[in-house]
Amino acid sequence: MVCRTGTISWLVLASAIVLATGCTYRAGHFNPNTQFAYPNSNIKTLGPVKAEVKKTTWIVRPELKLDDIKGCYNEALAQASGANILVNYSEDTYFTAVPFLSIFTVRYVIQGEAAAMTIGQQELR
Repeated sequence: MVCRTGTISWLVLASAIVLATGCTYRAGHFNPNTQFAYPNSNIKTLGPVKAEVKKTTWIVRPELKLDDIKGCYNEALAQASGANILVNYSEDTYFTAVPFLSIFTVRYVIQGEAAAMTIGQQELR
């Protein structure tokens, strides 16, 4: 007699893995020279910063709003004392879907160089 419980267990395990498998898509770009700097200003870089916002929902796809993105940008600026602009930064958006379980996640990541811009005090040489 052939043992069928082992075969059934493997089929259930394989089915569970297939149903729980999701995929992630990434879209993003690098933004060089993106912040307007006044011609008579001094720019001092303060170091690298990184921030992210993540939303996960069930059945309905999550949505990032402008306030979420602005909040993420401000969170990145808050990591460097005195920073008021980001220069040479990248923005990446990751979308993960597990279709059979109807779980969706969107993650927005911003990273770049925090800088302090002082207007009207250009040091001439």
